[in-house]
Amino acid sequence: MSRKIKRHILFPAVLLVYFAVMAVMTYPRYRASGNWGEYFGVMGISLLLALILFFVLKKRQKIRDRFSKKDLNQ
Repeated sequence: MSRKIKRHILFPAVLLVYFAVMAVMTYPRYRASGNWGEYFGVMGISLLLALILFFVLKKRQKIRDRFSKKDLNQ
């Protein structure tokens, strides 16, 4: 029996993997320039956006589940 990965977990997880790859790829450039404020700022904003996306998608899924249960009860 296969389990379907929920959308509110999958999309933020894919974004986090993307952010991690970008952080590793851009690390040498920021290390050479010494502009750590920009580096950590971009990483922090990216993590915050992934977290917000998780909660928004989770809330939408709960609303969708609630309406589908109402339709089944009628």
